[in-house]
Amino acid sequence: MKRITLLLQAIILTFGLGAQNYDINWSEIQKANGRLNDILPVAGNDFYSLRWAGGLFGSYTLARHDNFVNAESHKIEMKVESGMANFEGAKMIGEKLIVFLSDRSEGKNHFFMQEYGKDLMPKGPSKEIASYDIEKGMSRGSFDVITSRDKTFFGVVWSVPGKKGSKDHYGFKIMDSDLNEVSSGDYDLPYDSKLCAITNYYLSNTGDYFLSLTEYQAGEKKVFRSYLDYKAVHILHITPDDIEDMTIDLEGKRIEAMVLNSDNDKIFTITGIFGDKGKAGVSGLMYFRANFSKKEILDEGFEKFGKDFITQDWSDRQKEKAEKREAKGKGEPQLYNYVMRQTEVLNDGSIVGSLEQYYVVVNTYTDPKTGATRTTYTYYYNDIIAFKVGTDGGFDWLTKINKSQVSTNDDGYLSSYLRFVDNGKLCFVFNDNVNNYDEAGKFLKADRLYSASFSKKRNVVAIVEVDLADGAYDRRSFFDRKEIASILVPKRCQIDYTNKEILLYSISGRKERYGLMPFKE
Repeated sequence: MKRITLLLQAIILTFGLGAQNYDINWSEIQKANGRLNDILPVAGNDFYSLRWAGGLFGSYTLARHDNFVNAESHKIEMKVESGMANFEGAKMIGEKLIVFLSDRSEGKNHFFMQEYGKDLMPKGPSKEIASYDIEKGMSRGSFDVITSRDKTFFGVVWSVPGKKGSKDHYGFKIMDSDLNEVSSGDYDLPYDSKLCAITNYYLSNTGDYFLSLTEYQAGEKKVFRSYLDYKAVHILHITPDDIEDMTIDLEGKRIEAMVLNSDNDKIFTITGIFGDKGKAGVSGLMYFRANFSKKEILDEGFEKFGKDFITQDWSDRQKEKAEKREAKGKGEPQLYNYVMRQTEVLNDGSIVGSLEQYYVVVNTYTDPKTGATRTTYTYYYNDIIAFKVGTDGGFDWLTKINKSQVSTNDDGYLSSYLRFVDNGKLCFVFNDNVNNYDEAGKFLKADRLYSASFSKKRNVVAIVEVDLADGAYDRRSFFDRKEIASILVPKRCQIDYTNKEILLYSISGRKERYGLMPFKE
């Protein structure tokens, strides 16, 4: 156990150039005890952190931060009453800090939750909340924990791959924030598990459990590819007694990726990317508002990516190559490797969302003398596409924000972006290159876009504020590495929608720094 009584002075810095200002309350730089996995907000400068400490043979550790300071830390006890256990995650459930564990014993896979006190010690015995049989020849399967957006419900879902020739099996248990069971059950999918893929688990604010899956048709080859063998998308409402199925079949189109939102009346908002059946690449954005209870689509909209939109940041050489390809009848320019990141329904019923171009390139090198191999993973996090669906249906606007982030063998730890809505703006914060901005911090709309730098000399954090009214945006430098003596880690920043605050996280070598930034939403 580790106790720190040193009080660190917080520093309040105001960032903003020609647009809305943000007061960020930064902590002092402090020693990082391991690699941060997650921040679990409590309120303001008080929170818990989950991290991995000790390298390859290390352990998961919980820390309690009082006014940013790491006041106490403790290893997570990887055991339950039946013996040693595997770590499955940690979450704040209501005001309780819960650690999830699993254990395979006596022919079953068991899932437990363990409450921890403020002293970071287990509070009472662990509680088994789910289990399933593991027959001989079956793989272990897996558990996942899902939560409703308002944090009033959480659920444990599991999948068990079947033996050869048998179906996969699934189960769920939904609980409220007081840890009371709401519903539970086991089920089989109504489709061949070899010809479908679960794309989303979703838990509504009413405690209803849904999942979406993509169904494929059997092709000539054993391995299917989505753009060749795509058939339809299904949204399933899973209850203890029944499975309700709503099929979304777009004639001539396929849904590449999507995000679900819902209200308390089972009115679903589905936003995503669509492409043409039988063709690679994505063609545009789509949305649906659907009444799940009546199995009917209330309204829908499609926004195809125009050629100018797709090629707006292409070089002349790339454009010329695309024109030649189109002239030969090989298809129009396409966008590739985009993934849905987030969507949310605003108070007026409109929807805002974003996509990011993301892909990984794997290269394996073989030494001709020794035969030894070395594999390199290069992570690309590039352009952002932001959009808004209006209250009366149809897309109000969509815009592309050019960025380039490339790193190697780090899982893109410093890449991607932080996104939030504040005071009529859809805001994006990400690491960038100082060469993309002038001395006043304004973005240089030059032909060349410099890839993000993570060095002390050239790193800068950018902020893009997209006007919710018309999609026009302002891009500028937010702060740089010199100003905060560390580099931002967008993936580890945590948005606290309850308190309308963002906990920022940055690192400098083996040290770290936290910041608290309020927003209005």
